[in-house]
Order: sequence, then C-alpha cells, then structure tokens
Amino acid sequence: MSDLFNAELEASRSLVDLIEQAKKCQALYERANMALPEPLRRVLGMNGAGGANTAPSNIAPPEKPSMPSDALPDWIWIPVTDAMAMSVVTAILRTAKGPLRPKEIIERVTQVAPEIPAGTIYNVGVRLEKKGVIRRNDSGWELVDVENAGVIHKGFLWGSPGIFEKQELASQRRAALLYILGFHPTGLQIVQIVQQLKRCPWVVAPINKDLLKEDIAVLFKAGKIRRRGNTRNWELTKEKG
Repeated sequence: MSDLFNAELEASRSLVDLIEQAKKCQALYERANMALPEPLRRVLGMNGAGGANTAPSNIAPPEKPSMPSDALPDWIWIPVTDAMAMSVVTAILRTAKGPLRPKEIIERVTQVAPEIPAGTIYNVGVRLEKKGVIRRNDSGWELVDVENAGVIHKGFLWGSPGIFEKQELASQRRAALLYILGFHPTGLQIVQIVQQLKRCPWVVAPINKDLLKEDIAVLFKAGKIRRRGNTRNWELTKEKG
C-alpha cells in the first residue's frame, strides 16, 4: 500500500510540474508573438472539452469599406477619428495639387477630424519637416513623397501598414478583437483572444497579451465589451433595443 501511495503521489507531482512547465512555455511563446503549437494547447486544455471555444481556427477577414481608387492590395484602414494628427495632415497634403498654407491645412483637417486642435495641427508641421516628410516654405507645406502618406476616403484612413503608428495600429487590433468576439457568443479569455488574433493574417497590428489587456480596458471603458457573468471570458456588450 505504501509503494502504491508513493507512486500516486509521484504521478500527481509530475502532473503539477508538467502544467507549470507548460504555462512557462506558453508565456515564452506569447512573448515572442508566436502561435501556441497544438501539443501545448492540448496540455493546457485549450481544445474541445478542455475549455477553449472550438470556433474555426482561421476567421475570414471582415468586409472592407469602400476603398479609394488608388488603394493597393496590402492597404489597411482605420477610422479617421482614430488617426493621429500627423497622419491626417499628410493625407490632406497627398491630395493637394500644390503647397498648402497652414490655415488651409487646418481647415481641411478639421473638416474630417474636428477633434484635432488647430494648435496641434500647426505643431505637426515642425515635426514632419524634421523627419523629412514635408517641405515648408513661403508657399506653404508640401509632401515630399506620397509613399509616406495615406488616403482619407469616406471616413477611413487607408494606407500601407508601414505608414501607421503603433497607436493607430491599435485601432485595427481592437476592431479585430470586436469582430472575433462576434463569432464567440459565450465569450473568450484574453489568452484565447490572443490565439485567435494570431491566426488572422489580415491583422498587421502587433499582438501580445499585454497589448490585449490594454485594448480590453479601453473597450470596456467605452462600453463595447463586458465580463461574462463571473467567468474570465469577455463578450460583446448587447446592444439595447
């Protein structure tokens, strides 16, 4: 009986050690922004009855809004209201037929992004000139290279992934987060959301657990998501009416 008890105790300790090691391995994969391998997911109970939602591993991208005529296949979009002042200014200059004076730029920017203060728009010119993105002279501001600017079209800022700042890419990641939760009516835990996002090649924004925690805090404050009961799952907030 003593030998059997010791064997059971050793087996239990081995299982605990395995789970702890699996969690350490999971953290390393997430820190490296790598998808968890299937054997590790099974050890962590992330398949089937193990606890994870069994939705398709690859979710089709959301339908694109109306695209500008000069958009390229790899271009992405974010709401222009989520764009930074520098991105809006360069997009305005891209469509200009010549140099624009600061007053004209301020007028055009506030038409599409009224929340951006005029003072901020003016100060953007200094930073863009130092970066070599624009030229400033007596004639006004002029874009040096259109490749450094996006295109504003019907409420969205479009452009190649490389023109977007980290804060702007967060907008794409948050939109993708909400989109994915739409496929999971019972909600998902943060680690599961990370896994789902990493399986979506159309999400170019950086993805890791810490960034997702920040996104969830923002979306929760905005009333777009909520905890599902007493679980650790996050779900879309049900719309009233």
